[in-house]
Amino acid sequence: MKFKKTGLLLLAFLMVGGTGAYAASKSKTVQATISNFKYVLNGSNWTPQSKTEPVVINGQTYIPVSLAKEATKTNITVDAKSGKMSFGEKLAKTPFDKERIYYFSTYAGLSRDSKYTENKYKEVVTIKNLGHIVLYPNSKYQTLVLDLKLADGSGQILLKDEDTGEHIKSLFLEEGKQESVEINVTSISNKGVRLYMEADDFSKGTVLVVQPTSHYK
Repeated sequence: MKFKKTGLLLLAFLMVGGTGAYAASKSKTVQATISNFKYVLNGSNWTPQSKTEPVVINGQTYIPVSLAKEATKTNITVDAKSGKMSFGEKLAKTPFDKERIYYFSTYAGLSRDSKYTENKYKEVVTIKNLGHIVLYPNSKYQTLVLDLKLADGSGQILLKDEDTGEHIKSLFLEEGKQESVEINVTSISNKGVRLYMEADDFSKGTVLVVQPTSHYK
C-alpha cells in the first residue's frame, strides 16, 4: 500500500500529539476509552515503535498522530498555538545545515578546500573513511534530499537510522559524479540519521562531499 506525499486517509480521526493532547483553536474535555489494537501493515502483522494507544470517543476510534506518521510515512506537524495541522512535505526547502548536525571526530567536518567546493567562501560538509555525520530532522519534515559527490575515489554511500539500526538506503557513487539521494525521515527519532561511506580503496583518501544544495522538505 502506498500513500501520497500530499496527505493521507482518516484525517478526521487523528488525535493530535503523542501524549493525546487536543490542539485546536478551541478545545474541550472529553471522556475516552483507550483501545488495545493489534496492527496489520500492508498485509503483515506490525508492531509500531509508537507506544501511544488509539482511543474511542462516542463510538468513534481516534488514532494518535505518532502512529499515523509511522504507518503511512506521512509527516504530520502540529502548531498548538495557531491550531494548525500540516500534512506531507513542506513547499519551502530548508537547507540541511539549518538543523543540527553531529560530526564524528576529525574524520568529518566543514571545509573550504577548493578541491571540494567551487566557492571558497562557502563551506561544505566532508566525510572521510571511518567518519560519519548524524542529521537531525527533529520530526519537522517528511523528506531529506542529499546532493552527494565523491572526491579521490569511488565508494558505497550508506544511510542508517541511529535508533533502530536499520539501513535506510545505500548506493554506489563513482568519483566526480554527483547524485541526489532522497529518503523519508518522517519516522526518524531524535537519535537522527547517520550518513557515512565505505571507499573502494582506503589508500586514496576518498572524501564524501555533501553539497550545500542538500535540503529538507
